[in-house]
Amino acid sequence: MVSYHGVHVKVPVRWPVVDGVKTLLCRGPFPAIPTAFVGPQPNAAISCGATQLVSPARDGVWLQPGSPPPDTQRVTTSMNQIVREQNAPRFKYVWYHDVLVQIGIDRDPKLASAILDSIGFTLGMPDTPTLDVCALSQDPNAMPTPERLIEPLVLNSGNVILDPPAPSDQAIMTATKAWNESGPKNPYEQYRLILARYSARLPASQSPNGSLTPFSQNVLSWVIYLSPSSPTIAGCGGWGVTVFNAHTGQAITSSGWYRGP
Repeated sequence: MVSYHGVHVKVPVRWPVVDGVKTLLCRGPFPAIPTAFVGPQPNAAISCGATQLVSPARDGVWLQPGSPPPDTQRVTTSMNQIVREQNAPRFKYVWYHDVLVQIGIDRDPKLASAILDSIGFTLGMPDTPTLDVCALSQDPNAMPTPERLIEPLVLNSGNVILDPPAPSDQAIMTATKAWNESGPKNPYEQYRLILARYSARLPASQSPNGSLTPFSQNVLSWVIYLSPSSPTIAGCGGWGVTVFNAHTGQAITSSGWYRGP
C-alpha cells in the first residue's frame, strides 16, 4: 500500500517507492522500471527533443497534490469509492480527496484497473517513506551573499564560462535587483549570486563560411548559479544559470541542464 495525504492505493510489492521529484521530465513521468512515486515534482521543465515529448507506455503510479479539472467524469470503483477520472493514451488520471493519482498503462490494462479499484482514503494516514530523499531548503527565496568570482568556472560542458571580473569592474545593476528578477526558486536547489565576466557558446550568429560568433562574450554580469541541494542523488534539482548584464540590467539568458556542473 502506497499512501499520500491520506489517499492510498495498492501496487505490486516489487515496485520501489520514490520521491515525486524524481519523475522524468522528458519521456516521463515513469521510468522503465515500474515505480510508485509520492509527492510533487517542483523542478522546472527542461527542453526536450521532439522524440522525447511522447511518453512511452509504462507501468507506474504517481500520487501528488491536485484538483480535478471540469471535464472529468464521476466514477464509482469496485470498492464503492467515488472519484473523478480522466483517461488518456497510456494513462489514467484519478482525483480523490485533493490528490491526483496518475496511473501508467503498459501491456496489461488490468493492472491499472486493479490500482484504481484499490483506491481509498484514511484520515491522518502518514505518507509512505521514499528512497533517497532529496534535501529541501527551508527558505529557497532567501538571497545568498553576493560574491565576486575569484576563479574561473566552466559550466554545462563548456557552453558557459565565468571569469573573474577585473578589479575595476563595478556593477550598476544591484545584486538585490538581479536576485528579485531571477524568477521563482526551487527548494531542491541551492543558489550563488556571482558578479563575473560571462561568456557562452550559444546563442551565436553564423557567418557564410559556417563559423559561429557568440552573442555574449566577456560581459560583466550578475549570474544566479543554481545546483542541486543533493548532487549525489539523481533527480534532486538541476544545474542552471540566470544572467543579467550588470551594466544595463537587461536579462541575457536563463537556462538549465542536468548531469552538471
